Amino acid sequence: MPDRLTSLLLKLYPEECRQSSAPQIEADLYHPCANRFLAIFDIVRTALFHRASSPGPYVWLASIILAALVVAASGTVTLQSAYRLLQPKLNTAAELYALLFFAVFIVILSVLLLAINWLQKCSKSKA
Repeated sequence: MPDRLTSLLLKLYPEECRQSSAPQIEADLYHPCANRFLAIFDIVRTALFHRASSPGPYVWLASIILAALVVAASGTVTLQSAYRLLQPKLNTAAELYALLFFAVFIVILSVLLLAINWLQKCSKSKA
């Protein structure tokens, strides 16, 4: 029966990793020669890595954050008089539209690459 610290650390892991990680977490925490602070740090780091590499709501979260960044960047470009520091030197409206297009294109491409990467990892783990 895991104690409170172990069960708290297990909640950081995705559900599919909890059963396989429980014995290793207990062994890392309660080994007589282990530094408990470093063991907890390593467990949290590994749990965050598993969370970041597992699919789920994180694809949506990454998409929303990247879309918000595009909206914020486009607001700084279109409000040229208010943001003199962030204003690129654009001579025509075509240059402005090209800049906005490439900003949106880069965000969509990065979200698609993240989704493909996570889907590949998900399909390998089920096989």
